[in-house]
Amino acid sequence: MDVLKKVLLEIEPTEKEAKEIRKFADALIKLLKRYSGNKEVVLAGSIAKGTYLRERADVDIFVVFKKKIPKLEMKKEIEDMMMGAFPGTKYQLNYAEHPYIRFRINDRTVDLVPAYKMEEGGERLTAVDRSVLHTKYILKKLKKNQRKDVLLLKQLLKAHGIYGAEIKIEGFSGYLCELLILKYRSFRMLMKNAGRWKLPIVIDLKKHYKPSYYGKLVEKFDSEFVVVDPTDKNRNVAAALSGKNLKRFILLCRKKLSVQMFLGKPETFEEKLNREIHFVYVIELPNPNVVDDVLWGQLKKLMKQLTYEMKNYKPLEPFAAVNGKVRIALPLKEERTAELVEYSGPPAGMKKHAEKFRKKHRKAIILKKKGKLVAVEKKKPKTARNALAEFFKKYSKKGTHLSYPLSKMSIKRL
Repeated sequence: MDVLKKVLLEIEPTEKEAKEIRKFADALIKLLKRYSGNKEVVLAGSIAKGTYLRERADVDIFVVFKKKIPKLEMKKEIEDMMMGAFPGTKYQLNYAEHPYIRFRINDRTVDLVPAYKMEEGGERLTAVDRSVLHTKYILKKLKKNQRKDVLLLKQLLKAHGIYGAEIKIEGFSGYLCELLILKYRSFRMLMKNAGRWKLPIVIDLKKHYKPSYYGKLVEKFDSEFVVVDPTDKNRNVAAALSGKNLKRFILLCRKKLSVQMFLGKPETFEEKLNREIHFVYVIELPNPNVVDDVLWGQLKKLMKQLTYEMKNYKPLEPFAAVNGKVRIALPLKEERTAELVEYSGPPAGMKKHAEKFRKKHRKAIILKKKGKLVAVEKKKPKTARNALAEFFKKYSKKGTHLSYPLSKMSIKRL
């Protein structure tokens, strides 16, 4: 049997599941409409579009407001709807650009999201306002057989940890997957073409721009991969995708297809630790219990600062996990600084700069290397553990959700 057919047997929702989830979503919407005050209540996301993976479907329901109202009023209205339609059901109130509700019912996660009504090409007030338009566009353009191609693409990306536009992952959104299948017509054709991509790439399905303008689009969006939103020419659908994950996808597309490519799982934090051959320090912090995008936004900035501050220990790329606690792993090639430290200086012929450099490093031995001055100073070696403790002592005063005193964290060397 063909590889892709084998994979689809594992990931495509069964007819029974498809009927049940649609019936479930319709029932939720019917209940919510009773308490909506005549607002439009619509199903959006992968369930509405039929592009969800087996047993992976969350329900996205949008409440469309015709005019802008204050966030506090919006919060009250969706909470009133929630309590009226599902009395006694526990829910979590989250905040993105404005409040939305997440709750569990019948073992499924449901997001109740308020949005402002938006016409195609019109001005949007918040990022989620386009979601209803995205659903309408995909339902209109995506052929029934192409839904299977979307499932294959999503599953491939999930297996390699690059599916999801959230800050934690910086990968491919579901909408981006759907647009890529629309562009290349099938999963196989996408793989064939993407394996040959030479950056920068611009995809403009609705031809909002002339090809001669594509270079300016790359500059405008500051990205080597631009997928113009068919419903909003001023938005790059691939904005959340990191350059690293884009390149990983291109390399995946060059490989020979196998079932394992699709059904494997992303490497866990522990698996990464076990294969690391360098010195590894694991820093544990309490979980501040904030929404994922806020937490991972701050966590990624922290890891970037940490890598810079630990540059004398030749750090490799750190990685992290959040599960009860926040854990950061920092692999290092060196565990202590050298006794002799070199500082690069200006070309020897630049007399004023050279003199300034010599004064700054009075106690050092000044050498010439390839025409430039180099200061060699003797320093007392410092261990990585001490350097990490110093860094986090300073970081504790930053005022972020991860700014903890040393007494509330641990630094361990594996």
